[in-house]
Amino acid sequence: MAGLRRELRLAWQRTWGGRLFLGLLVAAVLFVLLVRFSASAPAGAVHSELARLQSANEVIVIALSIVAVLSAYRLFAPDLDEEFESLSPRGGSHPLSFAAGRALVGAGGLLLVAGCLGIVVEALDTGGRYQPAEALHVAVLFANSLPLFVLAMTLTCVLGRFIGLFAAFFMQSCGADAAYQRGALADGFITPGALFSAEQFFAWLAPRPLLDPLPGIALRDQSEALLQFPVWEGHAVWGTDLTQVSGIGDVAQYGIYLVALSALLYLACRRRGAQARSRAAIPGWFAAPKADSGGGDSQE
Repeated sequence: MAGLRRELRLAWQRTWGGRLFLGLLVAAVLFVLLVRFSASAPAGAVHSELARLQSANEVIVIALSIVAVLSAYRLFAPDLDEEFESLSPRGGSHPLSFAAGRALVGAGGLLLVAGCLGIVVEALDTGGRYQPAEALHVAVLFANSLPLFVLAMTLTCVLGRFIGLFAAFFMQSCGADAAYQRGALADGFITPGALFSAEQFFAWLAPRPLLDPLPGIALRDQSEALLQFPVWEGHAVWGTDLTQVSGIGDVAQYGIYLVALSALLYLACRRRGAQARSRAAIPGWFAAPKADSGGGDSQE
């Protein structure tokens, strides 16, 4: 527990102990306010509410993605520079407390961002019809940002800071596109092929996103407000990929993926710790010079 507390303090100092993340949070709040009072919305109480909620949620998604990836960078960049010296016998950290401290602080930061932005959006939508659905949607957005954060940490620990961060965004995009393609296949808009199969296979390595009812509700409302092609035509469904809601199986897949990703992070930290322990000790740069053993005078 003492080692975990030490890692928690260190991780907090690298992220929310400075001004960068607080500045990002303030900027996100200002963007939510700007969108609320400047974005155009269709006429009608329900149409206007859903349009403004969708605009604010886009800001929340971007803010959570930036904080997730930037947190992974800030948490592991100093360790990469020091060749994970803290995991060596001289550093005294253990892989489990090392990984757990960083994961807990990063997850807490994402929860802070989602909570603050969610409170702002709910306060601006006082008396709205979809306040409970919006609260659930913000919770789902927070849950979807966790795998991205853990994936970015794992890839950064294994591959380095730049490759890890870019690969995390790339894999998240592939996972989202694969989910869209599965829905389009269910609608009958596409036919399976070799490229489709390869993308679906690779998508198992990507984060497993959860979906709640609010995006589908907003999409159907937008199609009606703007007189676009309706999402629902009688009893037939068009756009199942855009209106689906996660079930028990999707939640189970999400949990298994997150647990497996956390285990990979721990194994990566163990590997880095083994490398750090196998290196020979490096003398300190500022070690005091030994006294001259010759006939010269020694200085105090």
